[in-house]
Amino acid sequence: MKKSKDLSIVLGSKNRKGLIKATIDSIRNNGFDGTLEIIVVDGGSTDGTCDWLAKQTDVFTIVQPNYSIVAEDGVKKRAHSWGEFMNIGFKYAHSDYICMVSDDLILAPGCLQKGYDEIKSRIEDGEKIGGGAFFFREYPRHDYYRVIMLAENNVHINHGIYYRPAMADVNWLDETNYSFYCADGDFTMRLNRAGWKTIALKECFAAHLVHAPKSKKSIPQWQLRDMETYHKMYPGKVTDSVLKHERLPNINTREFWKYAFKNIILGYMLKYVDKYERVGGMLKRL
Repeated sequence: MKKSKDLSIVLGSKNRKGLIKATIDSIRNNGFDGTLEIIVVDGGSTDGTCDWLAKQTDVFTIVQPNYSIVAEDGVKKRAHSWGEFMNIGFKYAHSDYICMVSDDLILAPGCLQKGYDEIKSRIEDGEKIGGGAFFFREYPRHDYYRVIMLAENNVHINHGIYYRPAMADVNWLDETNYSFYCADGDFTMRLNRAGWKTIALKECFAAHLVHAPKSKKSIPQWQLRDMETYHKMYPGKVTDSVLKHERLPNINTREFWKYAFKNIILGYMLKYVDKYERVGGMLKRL
């Protein structure tokens, strides 16, 4: 079936009224030279997000209330898994090229065009590519952009562009085995094992808002279960390696300061701690 859009942007959200405005503005102003649609799957926001989205004539909003339940094994989790939630938007999309972004992400100018052009060109040249990852920075904690590498040297797509036929070939995101955590990693692994390689898009950058890290004691049971499931599916050491890009593109993060000032302060505190730990580690080796 012929698709009616060149590029579809899909993002999930819940109660992120300020941040999602920044994300959508960075999509609108990205300079994509083609037909584009923005699809938001909202989890039943109560902070005015849905009211704002309803007024955006260039955004198609799907509301799927996602409330907390207690599973049969006593674990508290969301009623709808992340895979189920995102697949709603992915399957609705009207393009063979589907961009997944978070609702706390700001894209560098030209990111969408550069990513779309590279993936489309390489697929048309005969490469079997399942998707491409944007380099992202945890703002303001990190001064570098990265993509994460998974086991078997596979490029993980935290934010990036997927090829719809590849997604359908591996039966989309897993909706049953993961509540949220590791579901995107599982998808990356399944794509690559099916022959659809994932690549790093070296001209595509995004700033991701930093959030507070969790202590081991505060990790919820559903997340521990997701991690256990992933490691059973893909046994062996998961690499912690990343591909780093030292280039610092011009990304306007003003909206982060406006809507998430506490996160900004946290990011600078974490940046200081990282530096302190690096210096401490160097001194120990002397």
